[in-house]
Amino acid sequence: MRILIFFFISVLFFNNLSAKEFRIDFSDKGMNLLKKRGFGKKTIYTNDQDDKGWFLKAEADGTATGLGMEIDKELLSEMPFLNITFKIEKDFTNIDQKTKDGHDWAARVMVGHGKKIGAKLVSLAHSSFLEEGYLQQSPWTKGSRDYVISNDKSGEWHTRKVNIKELLEETHGISFTNFIAIFSDSNNSKQKIIAYYRDIYFSSE
Repeated sequence: MRILIFFFISVLFFNNLSAKEFRIDFSDKGMNLLKKRGFGKKTIYTNDQDDKGWFLKAEADGTATGLGMEIDKELLSEMPFLNITFKIEKDFTNIDQKTKDGHDWAARVMVGHGKKIGAKLVSLAHSSFLEEGYLQQSPWTKGSRDYVISNDKSGEWHTRKVNIKELLEETHGISFTNFIAIFSDSNNSKQKIIAYYRDIYFSSE
């Protein structure tokens, strides 16, 4: 899949910066900051809440759309870790995510230097087929890397934490991100998937 470059015109408010934590807000108010971009049929994103707070549901059926926002480039200097909680309700069957035809991800969070030409991106992805820690260049885009952080097949909520500043330095030689995007897609495989996201936040430790 050709990874789109995300430019999101959103205002980012840093609340309680002294705590060195910044969370993506999936409440009704927070959803207004997340802009949808994609092509063709659109992935459906809906927010809801339970006793643990707000979460985001993604349903892709031959679709490729993301939700994202601009963030301050200096954020990683204070909060280099990215925490992500996933749940996969319905995953792909029999796709090879190393190839163009199978380059779909039920759940991933994208960061890096988003721009029209020469973007440097990393997708922190869930995969039922590749081991955690697997890293590859996207078969579609030279400047994009896929990094598998979840191989959990339990169907339950699970959390991963990544030093995204170090990862961007190792993969692209940059130490910042100017955006964050959630992207669930199935436009290459034409399969239907259902995934959930919650508690996505940058932290100092």
